[in-house]
Amino acid sequence: MATSRRTSSRRKNSALNMSSITERVEKRVVRASELYDPVKMLIYARPKVGKTRLAASAPGVLLVDINERGTKSIRRDYNPDVYPVTSWIDLNDIYWYLKEGSHNYTTVSVDGVTGLQTLCMNFVLGEQVALDASRDPDMPSRQAWGKVGQLMKTQITNFRNLDMNVVFTALTRVNKQGGDDDDDLGGDETLGPAVSPSVAGHLEAAVDIIGYLIKRQVVVKGKDGGRRRKVIRRRLILEGSDRYLVGDRTGVLPEFVDAPDLTEIFKTINVEEERG
Repeated sequence: MATSRRTSSRRKNSALNMSSITERVEKRVVRASELYDPVKMLIYARPKVGKTRLAASAPGVLLVDINERGTKSIRRDYNPDVYPVTSWIDLNDIYWYLKEGSHNYTTVSVDGVTGLQTLCMNFVLGEQVALDASRDPDMPSRQAWGKVGQLMKTQITNFRNLDMNVVFTALTRVNKQGGDDDDDLGGDETLGPAVSPSVAGHLEAAVDIIGYLIKRQVVVKGKDGGRRRKVIRRRLILEGSDRYLVGDRTGVLPEFVDAPDLTEIFKTINVEEERG
């Protein structure tokens, strides 16, 4: 008889728990279109192509300068707020400020992830040298690379989860098979962000949009049909290439954007999503 009462009690508690679970779950289920979904983006390019300038064109941006020192190109026009990062601790501080602090920024641009990995390695090697003074600080161990990968993935996820637009920039890693090393488009090559493979995979999966920024020489007409001249224009490649690691999860952007501006790109995404 006691066994029967215990069984009945368990069934009753289980029913109550399931009812509570169902209520909690149903309160949290919403249409995808009702969710606030800020843009998460990765832009990579060779040096001096204009990554920092493009990152600074985002709306309401705070530029987190990871030893890039590329702000000379944006002082006269965009002139954004800049937070210089020279140590791994600096990055922790700005993350918690953006997550918990009172601010008016709508975008954070982390410029760039390649330099961030170097800072992270210096941080890890510093810890290892402190524990073992005989260790060569210029020779990372497998354990060091493993810890760097773990720390980098955690911070990438932290920034990705901020309730604001997030832009990561990186230098380019070239995997080349034949061709001239000095030719940006020559040979059989694939390009992606210049970080370790495990970090690259995590970074690429964390964002909605991956773009490769290039410079192109184009011929334009002068005013009133005057003499043609050659000028350098920037193009952000977003889709349709086997050579460049690119992609657009939003599905609303073209294959490429000439003279890209992130404020305009974000507007396009938001307008198309509202229409959808």
